[in-house]
Amino acid sequence: MQKPVYGDLNFLRMHWRRGTLTYIFALVIIGLLALFSHYLVQVIVTQQEASARVVNLAGRQRMLSQRITLFASQLLTEKTQQSPTLFPGEYADALKKMQQVHQALMHGSATMAIPAPASAAIQKIFHEAPVNLDKRLESFFQLAEMVIDPTLTPVEQEQAYLQLRQLARYDILNALDALVLQYQQDSEAAIAKLQRYNRLSLLGMFLTLLLEAVFIFRPLLVSLYRREKQYVRLLRKMDSEITHRVRFQTFNDPLTGLPNRLSTLEKIQTYVELAQQNNSALVVISIGLDRFKDINNSLGHDKGDEILLGVAERLNRLTNQYQGFLGRITGDEFAMVLDQHKENIALVQLMHRLLQVVEAPFEGKGFAVQITASLGLAFYADDGTSARSLLMHANQAMRIAKDDGGRCFRFFQQLMTSKMTRRIQLDQELRQAMNDDTQLMLFYQPKVDLQRGRITGVEALLRWQHPQRGMISPEEFIPIAEDSGLITELGDWVMLRALEQLSLWQQQGITVDMAINVSVKQVMRQNTCERIQVLARHHHIAPQQIQLEITESNIMDNMSRIMPMLQAIQQQGFTLAIDDFGTGHSSLSRLRDLPVKVLKIDKSFVINAMGDQKDAQLIEAIIEIGHTLNRTIIAEGVETDEQLALLQRLGCEEGQGYLFAKPLPARDVEPLLLQGRIALGSQARA
Repeated sequence: MQKPVYGDLNFLRMHWRRGTLTYIFALVIIGLLALFSHYLVQVIVTQQEASARVVNLAGRQRMLSQRITLFASQLLTEKTQQSPTLFPGEYADALKKMQQVHQALMHGSATMAIPAPASAAIQKIFHEAPVNLDKRLESFFQLAEMVIDPTLTPVEQEQAYLQLRQLARYDILNALDALVLQYQQDSEAAIAKLQRYNRLSLLGMFLTLLLEAVFIFRPLLVSLYRREKQYVRLLRKMDSEITHRVRFQTFNDPLTGLPNRLSTLEKIQTYVELAQQNNSALVVISIGLDRFKDINNSLGHDKGDEILLGVAERLNRLTNQYQGFLGRITGDEFAMVLDQHKENIALVQLMHRLLQVVEAPFEGKGFAVQITASLGLAFYADDGTSARSLLMHANQAMRIAKDDGGRCFRFFQQLMTSKMTRRIQLDQELRQAMNDDTQLMLFYQPKVDLQRGRITGVEALLRWQHPQRGMISPEEFIPIAEDSGLITELGDWVMLRALEQLSLWQQQGITVDMAINVSVKQVMRQNTCERIQVLARHHHIAPQQIQLEITESNIMDNMSRIMPMLQAIQQQGFTLAIDDFGTGHSSLSRLRDLPVKVLKIDKSFVINAMGDQKDAQLIEAIIEIGHTLNRTIIAEGVETDEQLALLQRLGCEEGQGYLFAKPLPARDVEPLLLQGRIALGSQARA
């Protein structure tokens, strides 16, 4: 391949240095030639002007010589007639002017703008035979003076006049004509010389342009030609690279380099066709990382991407060992395709190995984290006969594994499709219900002082009365709202309706506290505290009457981000409570620092307390820890007198449950609130 013109820096410097010097040299030559031509033109123009003035002066000499001759004749005639009309002074003046013109022609004159004659031929006309113009004019001037000389006789004067006329008519005129002719010849010679120099100047300019073409423009044209060839090669290379990159980005994940969803579906379809031809087995495994959004939120997306790369490398190594295929479906989901039978024990072992591979700790710069995964399996042809159905069913099984707590695997079952379909339908119908006042409603369950039976407050509980499906449990539609992002809007709806009802009760003389469940997404909004304050002021409700309940797991998972919001809410006088306490992973140090006043024991502990001594001990430990931290304890799910007696004995302050009252609509719970008390234990039976 030909070496590029600009590939070598030394060559580049030499080329431009040589070209620059050549160009400067050419400019100097052109400039000198232009100056020289200008000088020659000026000289010729000056000579032409001088020649024109000389011709005019020569003509004046002729006129003066004739005039002097005429004056001399008149003077002689008038002298004999004694009637003079011409004075000798005029004659002398004309003679003097002719002498001045002669001196100007012979020696030059600044006043007349006549240069001294430099031509040898002109000097010869003035001083040498056969013309000898100077000598002839001297004779003419002598004869002119003799004509008016008073010392001469009239005869001598007459003789001088005749010689004067003869000299003026022939010799002087011929001499002046010779002078004019010589000036014209010199001018023509100068013009011819200028033409020769102009031709020479044109030749010099042509040579200069030739040098420029050879040393400057030719290398530039060659360079442009070579650059064009390089540019064409570069375009072809870029076109190839772009095609490859577009193809890669179309079929591959940009982060991990693994096949993306589109490419994975094509590969699964290829596996399906091979399985059909060979009557072989095929399993599609959907791999979803558990709670990966929390890692992104806590560590940042950069470290999240680093962890995803590590997971992809681990899974890819394991997939290659089993001669399978791995692709990345979405952000934290992967799909693996293997030639395995459902009854194969090695498949179960592989699932455990997959879980262990993902669980191995990740250590990076400034962080160390351990994650888990949920697996879903779909088999050809029991669970689907196409790539899309297999991948969808494997993903559904993986979702069920996540709902079951994660870090496990589930085989696809047809019931899962119905469950997923129901989730999707409920999500859409819940959005419609938000705009329908007849479907969503609030029920209220009293909170009771377990020692005196006094109603201390109510908890607002959301209910959904579906026009076709009937009453839908919050345990079913609240998680759907969490996943779809509708929980924030739904929480605002609950907050508004609950405070409106509390305001109505106040107008009826019912003074009671209102507990409202809020989601972490609601609290994490920057204006949450201001929104609650505005609503409370609008309905004339004291902040101490409003209790906001957040589940323990949600608080702990977002501790660093939610803490400033919780502190702001607490500082405004609102009461904060941890709901479902005991099911999360609170540490004592975190519990100590949280600005909460109420701990609500999860109902699962209360329900099992009478049959499982461990649950009873856990309740006792929670109550003791809460009292140590100066927290109020509320037990949920109180349904029997035995549970009530246990809680009373352990010192639990308040309780909720069917033993006291079920969640009721506002009109049904109002009589209880007006009564203000609920009979406890033996009091109720009496």
